[in-house]
Amino acid sequence: MKLMIDLNSFYSAGDERRFFEGLGDNPAVSGYRGIAHQLQVSIVQKHLNHNTLRELIALFYRYQIPMAPLAPLAENKRFAWLADERWYWHQSMITQGDAG
Repeated sequence: MKLMIDLNSFYSAGDERRFFEGLGDNPAVSGYRGIAHQLQVSIVQKHLNHNTLRELIALFYRYQIPMAPLAPLAENKRFAWLADERWYWHQSMITQGDAG
């Protein structure tokens, strides 16, 4: 699975390093690369579980990355909890995902 995400500006080199360390530390992320003004994040779905997905959501939230690319995962029964509107990511992920 490939996610195309838009990155915001980082506040420092250390801030940028911590973001990419967060991606690299996630067992579900097999790699990433810049394409034009976006970042393509490769996800290994067999390694994607509740914990790895929550870590990815937290990283995106921390760095104010739109979560709409994660919205299709809510259609999977394993991740139906993503669509629960009580979670902090709902508007960014599901509502924005519906718009695009």
